[in-house]
Amino acid sequence: MKRRVGLAVLLALAGCSTTVSGAARPEPAGPPANLALVNPAQTASVLTAVKTATEAVFSYDSATLPAYEKAVDEHLTSAARDEMARLMAEVRNSPQPIKLVTRTIVSAAVEQTPEKAQILAVLDQSSTRAGTTSKGIASVLLTTVRDAERWRIGEIKVNPAASPLAAEKPGAGDRAIAAVRDSAREGALRVAEALLSLDSADPEGSYARYEAVSTGELLKRFQRDKASLIAQFRTAGTKSALEPNAAAAVMEIVDGKSSVLLYASTAVTDAAGRTTKKYLPIVLRLQRLPEGWKAAGIETVQPLP
Repeated sequence: MKRRVGLAVLLALAGCSTTVSGAARPEPAGPPANLALVNPAQTASVLTAVKTATEAVFSYDSATLPAYEKAVDEHLTSAARDEMARLMAEVRNSPQPIKLVTRTIVSAAVEQTPEKAQILAVLDQSSTRAGTTSKGIASVLLTTVRDAERWRIGEIKVNPAASPLAAEKPGAGDRAIAAVRDSAREGALRVAEALLSLDSADPEGSYARYEAVSTGELLKRFQRDKASLIAQFRTAGTKSALEPNAAAAVMEIVDGKSSVLLYASTAVTDAAGRTTKKYLPIVLRLQRLPEGWKAAGIETVQPLP
């Protein structure tokens, strides 16, 4: 599903050319507002339902149009149908027969309540037209709503930017789980900001930021390749920074370790002052240390075979 990429991804996003605790507070009353991962089985059930809906409405076969129309009616709200019609207009208006197959590579819940969920997903898409097949991936943020016993997609954002989330306050039980989840998400965003930023005018400082947010094998790789990394930073002639409001969702938390799905967008400015955007869905493997969450690994999400 994913491939470990480490330094290559970081340098590519940065525009380089390479092959390579406080005082105790009163415990809040009631359940947490965001139930994502609080009950892993319930979150998994929502993700499964949304996966089914997503793959149905993002797939299309011009030879079986009634089946597609039925899927849209079943899995989308009226507002989402309008957005889907816009997204699929080019496919549906193709003068040649076309078949689009979409599969979910990875997904995670950003937010979840009994009646609503927000899911970040990376989709594998394979399109066949006139005997030619092309493949690619797409990142989407889906807002879903419960309708009786099913989940319907109510809003679709492609290449998404997220809205800020309110963090849960510490407490016992479910709130404690939610607080750890939120701290992992915030930790991932801090790590991503350091790892996906670069200033060729300050190569030593850029490297120091990499080292400060890393641990385990990733830290060892940085330290082993320190001299070459600093040299590449210096000669790249670029400056890059993580775009604000990155979409991030915690996939799992186990024994002080966490996996966070992140849709990363960086602005890269070259030596001539030209700025381009680079987009990449990544998974950060984090470890919780006394000083906070640090990255033990970074992977890019790849198309399915």
